[in-house]
Amino acid sequence: MTPLQTHVSFFDPEGTGVITLGQTFRGLSRLGVSWALALILTPIINGFLGYLTTGKPGFKVYIDRIAQGKHPFDTGVFDDEGNFDQAAFDALFDGISGDALTTVEMRKVIVGRGNRRPRMGALSAFLGNWFSDKEVRLLFCVASDTAKLENGAKVPAMRKRTVQRFFEGTLLHDVARARAWSAGHVDH
Repeated sequence: MTPLQTHVSFFDPEGTGVITLGQTFRGLSRLGVSWALALILTPIINGFLGYLTTGKPGFKVYIDRIAQGKHPFDTGVFDDEGNFDQAAFDALFDGISGDALTTVEMRKVIVGRGNRRPRMGALSAFLGNWFSDKEVRLLFCVASDTAKLENGAKVPAMRKRTVQRFFEGTLLHDVARARAWSAGHVDH
């Protein structure tokens, strides 16, 4: 499996190769997303990625085709085949202070890269940029491991090693396990 496939496999704990609406909802819940927000995000995520991975409207996301789900305005850390791109990862941390990254800093890199999929059209670019913003904000909500001063305010941040674990596909499992542990029930 590619690192991108490993990453999204968090949402397919049964290993079926297909991520359903129920699996996305349960995965988001395991990450600490409230049921109300998970209820809103699940059809957006599955509808968006379902369409991109199948080429037709639907809510099933196929893991073996997840690289087709790459959208305009992404980090580029997963290349077109879903493999880890070290140079794109390093670019996330170019010009920032310290070894931690904030939502604003990550979004600055993403927006600076621009629409890397212009063939998908203007609507896809708009939706991809919107979706990217929500993905990044959600990631920092569930996985921030430190804080950093930004414009005089302390904001959530992620250390470089934590961001790398995200792209390696291990971070979501670790976050879910830590949340289950702190709630008093370990999720195996």
